Amino acid sequence: SSGINAEYGDFSHLQLSLTSSEMKVMLLQITLLSWFTNVLCAQSDVAPDPAPTSLRDEVAALKEQLREESLNLREEMNSLFGDNLSNLLLLQVIDLIKEVKDMQGLVRAQGEKLEDMDSKLAEKIEDMDSKLVEKMAGLETMGEAQNQKMVEVESLVTKFDSKVEVMISEVRLISQQKLTWQNSTWQDRLFSDYAVDGHYTLSDDWNGANPIQHPVSGHNQRNFMLIIDLGGLFKIHTVKLWNRLECCKSNSLGVFIYADQQLLGAIADEKPLYNFKANDEVYAQKIYVKQSLVKNMNFREVQVFGSGPFNENEV
Repeated sequence: SSGINAEYGDFSHLQLSLTSSEMKVMLLQITLLSWFTNVLCAQSDVAPDPAPTSLRDEVAALKEQLREESLNLREEMNSLFGDNLSNLLLLQVIDLIKEVKDMQGLVRAQGEKLEDMDSKLAEKIEDMDSKLVEKMAGLETMGEAQNQKMVEVESLVTKFDSKVEVMISEVRLISQQKLTWQNSTWQDRLFSDYAVDGHYTLSDDWNGANPIQHPVSGHNQRNFMLIIDLGGLFKIHTVKLWNRLECCKSNSLGVFIYADQQLLGAIADEKPLYNFKANDEVYAQKIYVKQSLVKNMNFREVQVFGSGPFNENEV
């Protein structure tokens, strides 16, 4: 550049035919010759060992030859570059300094980028921490709300359990609209379900408004039976049988009432209503109404009162 030419000299007049590698070889030769000459000179100052005169003459001649070659090489370099040799070396140093400065600039730019990345990363981490804290606070609030709801649910469950206990312990009608069975049905229309349909008025309309259960009638037939499935294990309190009103009241004579396998009682007289109270510890899933005599049986309604249901391990 013009600044460098002004400071260190103008090299445009040099017609260099040497390549960069050749110049390096010449500089190396000068250095080696100078070093080898200095070594020989240093050795010449030490007291020599006794040696033949011819050997000393050869060494002296070699030293003189090396000095001449070194001087010739220096003169050749000076003829090529003159006083600007040192300026060339200085230019190379300047180029190296520029490269170092460029590298420093790159390092500084990379450092600034790293600092910017560190700053942005720190901001993101701080933002994530704040969001995490907010979410944790929200989760804690939700947890407290859930705990409160759990307390409320437990309270409701406790109240429900107490109501269920009251309901279970309460004596109530447990047979209405339950499943029934009888071993035959008269004219395929006076079904066993009429015994638990909830209709037991004082009407004589046994074939309409006040239907009865009625198995098939016939001579010499026995073991007519009606079964009521309670649908669970209940504690039996009372069984009521509403007799037929308009006729055939004697058909109820000889009827036995069972709670599962336990006998609750038997009918021995004609009445419109029979009540059979169970003992304190009678539990059953089915009620059996059995006719032991050779005759039919007809009831308007069969009602079972009790409490429950219970598990078998609670009995």
